[in-house]
Amino acid sequence: MQSSCLRAHFYSLCLVFGSTLFTSLAFADAASDLTAKGEVNVNDQRPRLPEVAANSPSGVFGDKRQLTISSDAGLSISNTSTSGIDGSTTQVTLRPAVDYFVVNNVSVGGFIGLDYTSISGNSMSGGHTSTFAIGPRAGYNFAFSERFSFWPKLGFSYSTSSTSVDTTATNASGSHLALNIFAPVMFHPVKHFFLGFGPALDTDLTGDAKQTTIAGRLTIGGWL
Repeated sequence: MQSSCLRAHFYSLCLVFGSTLFTSLAFADAASDLTAKGEVNVNDQRPRLPEVAANSPSGVFGDKRQLTISSDAGLSISNTSTSGIDGSTTQVTLRPAVDYFVVNNVSVGGFIGLDYTSISGNSMSGGHTSTFAIGPRAGYNFAFSERFSFWPKLGFSYSTSSTSVDTTATNASGSHLALNIFAPVMFHPVKHFFLGFGPALDTDLTGDAKQTTIAGRLTIGGWL
């Protein structure tokens, strides 16, 4: 029941964010109040947000025609012991991405995802699962201090996965269409470089065995 309620809550957030984002994409232009940046304070047209100097690392991020290159990556290695059975699990997630700001603060782009999970042990069944995903996304950047901004992104992806079990020598594969949300708080220590961390949601929309992943994700990259 809690899982269903949590998933329903995320879907509601998806609908609200998606509606706001794609409405902005449909009507945004360089002269729009929502996307124009002030010469001194980038939030001149958005008085509810804190003042941010236009020449600060956060203030210049998200300018029209900027190209960003980043990687949303995670690495988890854990050792487990259950009822005297020792084993280890290694999980690696890589998501290189490219985003382009079509107008101030509004970005469109795409990413490629690779997820690999390996389970091994002396007396337990081992195997590995690999997933490859690719898809488009769109985002909107909000600067709220001279070195911090909020850059949520919404996208869709098509993925293929393959699972292999060592003990039974069996293989299984499948494909899914998924909804992807990533909402990191961005840290801009200097111009042209950023770090970010925030919640991420990946949920399958198609496929026989739908999966939903909720996690914290790190992003690191720069812009040109």
